[in-house]
Amino acid sequence: MMAKNTADIEEMLEYLQLDRMAEGLDRLARTPGFPSFTPIQALRELITEEYVAQKNYRTEKSLRLGKLKGCNAQMENLRTGNGRIYNDNIISQLATLEFIQDRRNLCILGESGAGKTYAAKAFGVAACNADYRVHFADFTMLLDDLCILKRRDLAKYQKKVRYFARIQVLILDDFLITHIEEERAIILFTLLKQRDELGTSTIVSSQYNPETWNRYLGVSDDYAMPDGIRRRLIDQGFVLLVEKA
Repeated sequence: MMAKNTADIEEMLEYLQLDRMAEGLDRLARTPGFPSFTPIQALRELITEEYVAQKNYRTEKSLRLGKLKGCNAQMENLRTGNGRIYNDNIISQLATLEFIQDRRNLCILGESGAGKTYAAKAFGVAACNADYRVHFADFTMLLDDLCILKRRDLAKYQKKVRYFARIQVLILDDFLITHIEEERAIILFTLLKQRDELGTSTIVSSQYNPETWNRYLGVSDDYAMPDGIRRRLIDQGFVLLVEKA
């Protein structure tokens, strides 16, 4: 009898495309103890399943769009042990993701094979779970794509730079792994300048100390641009060192 009494509500929920909530109400209405539920209890039961399902859907979509789908990197694994050494105090601070809310950057440093990429992806997955827009990219490939687009179609290039500038968390893996010539350095400067102005967070992983970045940016006798790139990434940001044990 109780299920019949909720039929109109189920129909409205289905109309609103809240199918799981409608199914949950039908199932709940057939539960013997349902008449004794308080309104808050019943509402919590109904909303929880729909909430979890929609949140999981949004997270999966964010991971897919952010190029992190299928990634198993997890924040809880970023702790000293298993051949890795972290500053656990900094990890605890960064794990809250408040640095994204505060519009600050993160530079992950370490030698080859130390686990920088894993750490960067772990922060990306955590940010997706927290409903931030994320994009994970190989640094060299992203700059190559932007450089080619700039030569072919300036308007589309500018639109693409604005797109990447607005992404809340942009992860650049293997930052400055090789020397880049002036054209790509200008593109990088333009992108980071726009991100700085918009207050979006950038995460980079790099083998090299930021103090040496100038030598990898092929800008002829002009230190202003390399310094501007380093300053925008490092000043008021965090540096996380990942070491092999």
